[in-house]
Amino acid sequence: MIRAGVGQSTEASTEKAVEQAFAAALAQAGIRQAEMALVVFTAEHMRDQERLRNAVSHASNQAVVVGSSAAGILTGEGEVEGSHGIAVLALACDQLQANAFLFESLRGHDAEAGARIAKLTRAGLDRNLVTLLMPDSYNGQAQEMLEAMRREIGYSPVIGAGSSESGVAGATFQLCNDQVATNAVAGLHLSGSFESFIDITQGCQPITEPLVITRADGNIICEIDHRPAFDVFTSVLKGPLLEDLRRALMYVFVGLPADRRRNTVGGGEYLVRNIIGFDSENKIIAVADEVNEGQAMIFTLRDGQRARDDLGQMLKRQAQRLAGKKPAFGVYFNCCARGASLYGIPGIDSAYIRQVLGDFPLIGMFGGYELAPLGGANHLFAYTGVLALIAEKN
Repeated sequence: MIRAGVGQSTEASTEKAVEQAFAAALAQAGIRQAEMALVVFTAEHMRDQERLRNAVSHASNQAVVVGSSAAGILTGEGEVEGSHGIAVLALACDQLQANAFLFESLRGHDAEAGARIAKLTRAGLDRNLVTLLMPDSYNGQAQEMLEAMRREIGYSPVIGAGSSESGVAGATFQLCNDQVATNAVAGLHLSGSFESFIDITQGCQPITEPLVITRADGNIICEIDHRPAFDVFTSVLKGPLLEDLRRALMYVFVGLPADRRRNTVGGGEYLVRNIIGFDSENKIIAVADEVNEGQAMIFTLRDGQRARDDLGQMLKRQAQRLAGKKPAFGVYFNCCARGASLYGIPGIDSAYIRQVLGDFPLIGMFGGYELAPLGGANHLFAYTGVLALIAEKN
């Protein structure tokens, strides 16, 4: 049996917050000692790393621990953004094995880190396996890490988020057992007898039909459907966004195929990428990814109501997959550009999850990006929510 519990605290004192969150998690799980703990904390608790490290080490009592700083935390009780917050998931189960790892000096060594993580993964490939990654989003290139893992072992599901912060620290932090680091990736391999249900919700929804990139160079889109790319971009803008193109870049994005072999962008199976610049004279736009001629694309809009609708659809899919089964626990990786900044009020994602799936131990974080499988491969996502549910195996 999987015994899981989640606790959270908004105490400003790091020691009190850790103690409260662990106590609540253990109480909900009905256990005295956790075998594994996932800890997410806002950077407001990182003014003294030693205090956090010592508090977690004492409260976890030799459990396997992995964690990350975040711009905000999320549990079934609600969401905390931009202030003191700590959340803890405590687990005890004979049928689950959790192996935590931390690789430091990440900057410029993403492929090396991915290869090393993949080598650790090999031992669990003959069993049910999910890998959780929380890389430093300021120093790492997560897509390179995922590609290196794919080259080493092929496909094995990865979930996670970029370690983030609210701007108070100027750095992100990764936690593994009794170590706290920055410029690192923390994670764990969860293997054993369980079922996993992983899905994503897009915060940016299509505002065009599928289009085709007909001329490109690297990350520069020159022509779309044989028309100047800049002209196509401006044609989808309306009102204030058309009057202020720099502001439009905060709301309008490009959607690219998640599976470039299929080259489709329908049904939510697309990767949102920022438009990082444009040239009105040369009629081109630049995006935060490499593009190719003949590649499908769409333009998307960051919009709170559309995001709510898509969140509801994702949760209905998850409910159908569960078929009445209650999750043992869940982990939700939410983009830091969602939450109150997207919806105008806090707590929407956690409230929707609770409303559709009921009460169960749920922990989450607001990250710099999200990691999840889609179309038989692992991808880096932006402006999404990734919900991973773990359930008892029949």
